[in-house]
Amino acid sequence: MKKILILLLFFPIIGFGQTHSIDQHNLQMDGNTNDPDISVNTYYNTSDTSSISWNIIKDSLPSQWDFSICFPNCYPVGIVNSQNLIYPNEQVYLNCHMYPNGQTGSGIIQMEITTNNLYKDTVTWMGSISSISSIDQLNFIDFDNRQPIKIIDIFGRQTNQTNQPLFYIYDDGTVEKKMILE
Repeated sequence: MKKILILLLFFPIIGFGQTHSIDQHNLQMDGNTNDPDISVNTYYNTSDTSSISWNIIKDSLPSQWDFSICFPNCYPVGIVNSQNLIYPNEQVYLNCHMYPNGQTGSGIIQMEITTNNLYKDTVTWMGSISSISSIDQLNFIDFDNRQPIKIIDIFGRQTNQTNQPLFYIYDDGTVEKKMILE
C-alpha cells in the first residue's frame, strides 16, 4: 500500500477546471408600452483565456418586438450569433435588450454560449410589457374617506409632533407627505 501512495506522489494529477462562470442564467425584465426598450444584464467571468461563440437558440417574442445582444460587444438588431476571445480574469457584460415597439406581451430569448468548444451554457431572458395605466383609473380612489393608520417622521418613527415633515400612511395604502405648522 505504501508503494502505491508513493507512486501517486510522483505522477502529476491532471485536472480540468471550469474556465468561466456566469453570474445569472435566468433573468427577468418588465416594462410598459411607453418604454422604448427593456434590458437586464449579467456577467460572464473568466479565470482563463476563453474562446467563446454564442447563438440565439430561442426567439419567442410578440410579432412587433425586436431584440439585440451585448456580449462582449453591443450588436444591432438582427445579429443572432458571434464569436470572440476573452482573456483571463475578465468580467464581461452579457445583456439583452427587448424593444416592444408599443406592443404588450411577453417573450423569451435564449442564448447558448459555447466556451473553448467544450462547455455549453444557456442564458435566458424573459421580458414582459404591460399597457400604460390611464390617469382616469385614479378616480376610483376615494381620498375623502381614507383614514390615517400611522404617522411617521423621516426616520420611520411613529409620532404626532408638528413642525416637521411627516408621512401619513392611510388605510387604502396611499402615503402622503405633510408638514403641519403650529
